[in-house]
Amino acid sequence: MDRFYAYLNDDRLRSNKTVIDHLLGFFRRIRALSHEAGVEDIRTTDVFATALAFLIAREDATERPGFYGLSGDGPTLFSKLDPNGLTAAVAEIEQASGSLSLLELYPALAIRHAGGQLFQEAHFELLRGGTGFDLFGLIGAPEVKPTSRGGTHFTPPALARSLVEQVFNTLPDLGQRSELTLGDPSCGSGAFLHEAYRALRRMNFQGRLTLVGSDISSAAIAMARFVLSAAKRDWEPKGGVELKLKVGDALGDLGMPHQADVIVMNPPFIAFGAQTPEQRQQLRDATDASASRGDYSMAFVIRALEAVKEGGVVGTLFPSSLLSLKAAGSWRERVLDLGQVKLLGSIGDFGLFTHAMVQVACSVIQKSKKSPSSEFVALVTENESNATGTAFRYLRKLNGKAPSNAVIEEGWNLFPVPVSALRGRPTWRLPTPSTERILRDLNDSFLPSISDLFDVAQGVQTGLNEVLLLTLDEWRRLPNKERDFFRLATMSDSIQNAHFFKPYRVFFPHGPTGPLFANEQEIKRAVPTYFTKYLAPNRERLERRASIVRARRADWWGLMHPRAYAYDKTPRIISKFFAAEGGFAADLDAEYIPVMGHVWMPKGVLVDDDPQQLSTSDILSAYTAVFNSSVFIKLLSLYSPHVAGGQYDVSSRHVGPIPIPNLRELSAADRQGKLVRALAANGRSIDLADRVWRTRTAQLVTELYGTPALADI
Repeated sequence: MDRFYAYLNDDRLRSNKTVIDHLLGFFRRIRALSHEAGVEDIRTTDVFATALAFLIAREDATERPGFYGLSGDGPTLFSKLDPNGLTAAVAEIEQASGSLSLLELYPALAIRHAGGQLFQEAHFELLRGGTGFDLFGLIGAPEVKPTSRGGTHFTPPALARSLVEQVFNTLPDLGQRSELTLGDPSCGSGAFLHEAYRALRRMNFQGRLTLVGSDISSAAIAMARFVLSAAKRDWEPKGGVELKLKVGDALGDLGMPHQADVIVMNPPFIAFGAQTPEQRQQLRDATDASASRGDYSMAFVIRALEAVKEGGVVGTLFPSSLLSLKAAGSWRERVLDLGQVKLLGSIGDFGLFTHAMVQVACSVIQKSKKSPSSEFVALVTENESNATGTAFRYLRKLNGKAPSNAVIEEGWNLFPVPVSALRGRPTWRLPTPSTERILRDLNDSFLPSISDLFDVAQGVQTGLNEVLLLTLDEWRRLPNKERDFFRLATMSDSIQNAHFFKPYRVFFPHGPTGPLFANEQEIKRAVPTYFTKYLAPNRERLERRASIVRARRADWWGLMHPRAYAYDKTPRIISKFFAAEGGFAADLDAEYIPVMGHVWMPKGVLVDDDPQQLSTSDILSAYTAVFNSSVFIKLLSLYSPHVAGGQYDVSSRHVGPIPIPNLRELSAADRQGKLVRALAANGRSIDLADRVWRTRTAQLVTELYGTPALADI
């Protein structure tokens, strides 16, 4: 069977025009005719659905609109179209032109097999902007065929089909059920509902079936009703089918399909910055404060799991960033509280999502209070043609069970993962089996961890940056004698390309033994200008800071947490609070205090004053090169949750367990010592824009780790 499929795939007709393209041309003609007839653009989908029904059944479609899934006034709107223009459009669509002129359109067959994708494309064209009618009243062809992963719904039919099959494999006793309620709270034009209906037909389901779909777009619901009505005409289970399709917000007044057996969906992907105030509130209501800046799709997943029956199953797509996004941490734990993960996939095949803005993940989750099964199926596909399709075909053979051993193929991996591996983890990122082997090799090499070599501490906390943290220009406007009470400080924008770029000045009225000023009179005399301009006007706010109140401190002008390392002159590394390549800078003279960031203080095992050995500054220069290398950032991505912009949380609890070579120890050996010295030289001349620097640093880091495969993560 696999060889036969490969033959069909290789021998398929190569054409730059599909039946979808052909029918989209018809949609544009109908849209232009509707515009000419004075029909509202949003009603174009009702007219288009009527036109397709007309192609299938001619006058019977206009006489029995409900039977064909048409709106009540669809035939009336259709009758307003110019007869001559409609005749020409029908003649053009029923017979292809050019090199495909021998091909004839079978509209019922086209709707049966391609209706979902057709209406998704048509819906996207309708929503993507104005009508754009040209001089002749026609709609021009779109410049691209976007499958946007933003707020617009688009579900590749092949992916919907595969996910639906995995959902049904998880649902117990499907064949024996007398009734089944299946919902999609963001159904768009009905792709998931349509594929689920077809799958139930293949599985010979004969119970009572209720399909519940909702969407905020009336045009989408009109398309979904037409496609599902066409499927219903082809086949119905003995128990019958009821379609419940409504326009409305599933996170609002309309609500989720309550007590459904199955919910399958591709919820809208909307990042926090693009959400409306109402959507942000819906996300907060469904999750918690820590997840309130996450993606809008998170709210759909939680509400769906809450809505399904005990034992019910949710199959969903979502942005793969949620597997590791810091803001989604509590959301991931909530998902585990509500159900058992049966499938978790990271889909790298962008061929499924042409012009995709976001990489996609998928999951099948069963709502159950029973003890979770020991393993779930993990799927990782790369951005290679047909990778995801091939992987899902293999998964189909497993009938919903986890493979006994990992399946490693070119472009995709399928492997069992213990369910316990998800609970309490900072990320759900799915390392491939080869990556797992590399991590095991690193663990078996008994390398120390970052926490063995560094104390990673958060920056000082002012509690009121607008008063206690000054820009360089603000600081320079103070009298010279007052400037001495400020220290160089870093914020998120202070480190670029691994160098200090934009320093700030933080007011630092502290010494190793405590506050520098015993009372208010002393600080007034020491910094009169700063006191008058900044401190006095904000006294109440400064006094109300939590640590000041809690410790009943009299020095209300001081920092909340000045940190002990601020008095230590040992060389150190300073990082951004969220960092990636270029986010680590060596502070060899201990000049800077991070306010928004972390300080990496070397522990005693790295400090050595022996002039015969590499200096502490050299060792830290080498580590600065390590931390800014592509190799380390790949390793970091497996341990730390990521945040917007491709950055990672480098708090001590995340970076502490990361294995890393002891460069002080290695520097004493002949061969490794040369590598450490070369790395130190690179650390003193970091240039991430230089390909030679990046390549050479990655090579040195890989060699010092002693695991060549590390470069392949």
